[in-house]
Amino acid sequence: MSIERYNYEGNINTGFYVTTSNEQSIVPPDFGKKDKLGTDVCETFIARTRLVGLFTAGNSNCILIPNTITDRERKKLEESSIDFKVVDTKETALGNQILANDNGALISERLSGMKEVISDALNVPVEVGEVSGIGNVGSTAISNNRGAVIHRDASESEAEKLMEVLKLEDVDIGTVNTGSPFIGSGAAANDQIILVGEDTSGPEIGRIDRTMVDHD
Repeated sequence: MSIERYNYEGNINTGFYVTTSNEQSIVPPDFGKKDKLGTDVCETFIARTRLVGLFTAGNSNCILIPNTITDRERKKLEESSIDFKVVDTKETALGNQILANDNGALISERLSGMKEVISDALNVPVEVGEVSGIGNVGSTAISNNRGAVIHRDASESEAEKLMEVLKLEDVDIGTVNTGSPFIGSGAAANDQIILVGEDTSGPEIGRIDRTMVDHD
């Protein structure tokens, strides 16, 4: 497994641009690290933007897509090998509001009415919660199937809940891009690779490595 620095089109908020799991990923056009993800990949715009990671979220079973996608984008997804579900919600920034792996998902209170829909699509248990008192849980953390690094101001009880929901071995607080606590905006992860913005420091990478990489 590797941890690599990468800015998409010069932007350090790498997590805004990619949704990845152990089996499938969605990336925008010309995403330079797509071959490193180790998964099936669909390269497309979402809602006419390159902000794939902001608008989508999911796991190896399914990637959730907002209903603001265009017919052309839907066709691109249908022609790919990606398992996806278009969800009908006004809260279209799904990547900001869902933190999921192959074991579970934590979602924002704003999506609580869709808890069953999300659980059925991702085929995992779903709980409503916050990280550091912030409902946009997807922007505050990254997770794979081993561990998660979360907002530096998260409480111990929030960390314990996340560990339980996602069935993780380890959870730690941290930052990316030299001090940003919004780790989900600045990074993306699966069990093969973790991508962080190029401003991420050595100590920040070290904490991610200790928490999310299996060295056995």
